[in-house]
Amino acid sequence: MKQVCLVQGQIEVLEVPPPSCRPNGVLVRTSHSLISTGTEMTVTAGGGDSLVRKALANPELVRKVLDKVSTVGLKQTIDLVRARQTSTIPLGYSAAGDVVEVGTAVRRFKVGDRVACAGAGYANHAEVNFVPGNLVARIPCDVSNATAAFTTLGAIALQGVRRLGPVLGEQVVVVGLGLVGQLTVQLLRLSGCRVFGVDLLRARVDLAVRLGAEDGVSPDERDPLPTVMEWTNGIGADGVIVCASAGDVGVLNRSFDLCRRKARVVLVGDVPIRISRDKIYRKELDFMISCSYGPGRYDPAYEEDGLDYPLAYVRWTEGRNLVEILRLFASGALRVDGLVHSCVPVEKAQEAYAALQSAGRPIAVLLEYEGTREHSIAPAPVPELRLKAGSKPGQIVLGIIGAGVFFKSVHLPNLIRHGGFFIKHVCARTALNMRGLDLGRTPPNIVTDPDVIFRDPEVDGVLIATRHDLHGPLSLAAADAGKHIFVEKPLALTAAECWETLAKVEDAKVLLSVGFNRRFAPLAREARALMAQVREPKTVLYRVNAGPLPADHWLRHPAEGGGRLVGEGVHFFDFVRWIVGAEPVAVQAGALDRGPAAGIDPDNVAVTVSFADGSLGIIVYVSQGSTDLAKERIEIFGGNQAIVIQDFQALEAHGVKRQTSGRSRIVDKGHYEILENFHDALKGIAELGVNARDGYWATWCAEQAENAIRGAQ
Repeated sequence: MKQVCLVQGQIEVLEVPPPSCRPNGVLVRTSHSLISTGTEMTVTAGGGDSLVRKALANPELVRKVLDKVSTVGLKQTIDLVRARQTSTIPLGYSAAGDVVEVGTAVRRFKVGDRVACAGAGYANHAEVNFVPGNLVARIPCDVSNATAAFTTLGAIALQGVRRLGPVLGEQVVVVGLGLVGQLTVQLLRLSGCRVFGVDLLRARVDLAVRLGAEDGVSPDERDPLPTVMEWTNGIGADGVIVCASAGDVGVLNRSFDLCRRKARVVLVGDVPIRISRDKIYRKELDFMISCSYGPGRYDPAYEEDGLDYPLAYVRWTEGRNLVEILRLFASGALRVDGLVHSCVPVEKAQEAYAALQSAGRPIAVLLEYEGTREHSIAPAPVPELRLKAGSKPGQIVLGIIGAGVFFKSVHLPNLIRHGGFFIKHVCARTALNMRGLDLGRTPPNIVTDPDVIFRDPEVDGVLIATRHDLHGPLSLAAADAGKHIFVEKPLALTAAECWETLAKVEDAKVLLSVGFNRRFAPLAREARALMAQVREPKTVLYRVNAGPLPADHWLRHPAEGGGRLVGEGVHFFDFVRWIVGAEPVAVQAGALDRGPAAGIDPDNVAVTVSFADGSLGIIVYVSQGSTDLAKERIEIFGGNQAIVIQDFQALEAHGVKRQTSGRSRIVDKGHYEILENFHDALKGIAELGVNARDGYWATWCAEQAENAIRGAQ
């Protein structure tokens, strides 16, 4: 399918595989999409900026990069930076089309429905889009798809008006009369307000007057302040909505000058916020931000998981704003016909963007996708089932599922470095994830449906590096297909799911390795060898200075990431079990108590694991520490010996027959070695170092710890 993207600062129309449908949304064949003259033009204008210039402008970013170089080395740091750099950016966030597939968790839509779609990363300029259910609204029968493509921008304008809270008869100034500004003018008139427009372009002021503004001014012709004062009979505006997108730090402060005492100012557009306190203090102005389409925006539970807010408590969500805009289109109260400059085929997207950057600066340009009804949107078919030219005899043929930053910065360089693997397919949520990466002379097939990998008989194994909730289901599907499996930690989110996977793998007689790479770190192997002679129970103290995560980070989401103990803590439970060489029998845990208001903090915990041989493991996992302190410290005691591993970079051994210490130039956590072990096990020349049973026990420990913490509340 065709998709419009920003590639190294340039607009390109790419041919990429279509997305697959997921349970929480719908697959939409796009008929029209709208180029935003605000947000998108800001992105494209800055898309070619030098990464060096951006980094030098951010001292904190420079410090983090230098710290990374000192710990993992220059090459891995470069790989990480390259993986995080978005060299290909999908464009678009307002579109309309026909539903062609409905996710299993969606009940409100059916195949054939005409829908308006919203959301960056979802409602792209693409022939086919996957859009979560809460970002889709059904189009009324008397609204065209071309008009419905404006729905997202209408919702942005509507949310700005809602934030202002206009009252019948109030005088409101709209600063910035681009697409959102013109829609805002009309919505204010529908609310019973008198409207005045301000824009640098006189043609946009005249258009606003035709759409309902009483008057307007261009600053190049007259000073807006005395003009607005004259319009309001010397009182000043009751409210101002700033829809401008500009780098001028004075736009916002000049807007305050237009207000009467105790007026309201709402910022919708993208302008610098450097408020002069005196301007808002003396008039006691209310300054508010309007967040995009409305309540629910940037909330993964709403946008991605499909959890709606109760109408009685949140009357207008972003989804309900979309529906209301479509109703206004259907009634004829809100018009976009005078805003459209042109409607061009998606193949000519470069010309459309060039027109929007020209001197005349049209307000709106639509992209149309003629002929898409005849195009199949089925996932890309399995290629001819033979190894591509360039693969070498004896290589393990891999399919990759999940192509996020960790895979691209850690696993991919190691797979290429090893040489014993041939990557035939890469499955990602969006095929754009893999663009711009050096994948060798024979790039893999980029697909969005994992079944392509499972159906290919030439694929020996799969590497699963998706978010955690998919690890278990994908491992089961891979085992059913007879593929060997390397799955990132955790094996699954619950011990029961891990046990199901273990049984399936054993029944299918395939190998499964879990990404517990710390077992393979050179210093960890040295420590285990030094303690091998100790026959008595051991005590292991594992301290993790994990650092904080944003409250909405996916890892903290119970259904997607499993929380920090299940999502990351499994590493440390597995390591301690591996060091002592015995099975866990009991787990006790406690969490930081932040008082009656905040309650138990699951990001700061202490866990004690008792093992069958009498050994004891103590894991202290904290997020409240200083980032200046190394992340991980392990102390192992037994047989009058003590071994200390500091961040997998330094080792101290005390009490052994030969005093020893080791130090690595960089942090080495065994990422290369665990992939090498997986390769050698598949070749039959080594025993698999981590298996599904190890994955089960690690998740069991994390689950028991979480139960203990909840039980103490």
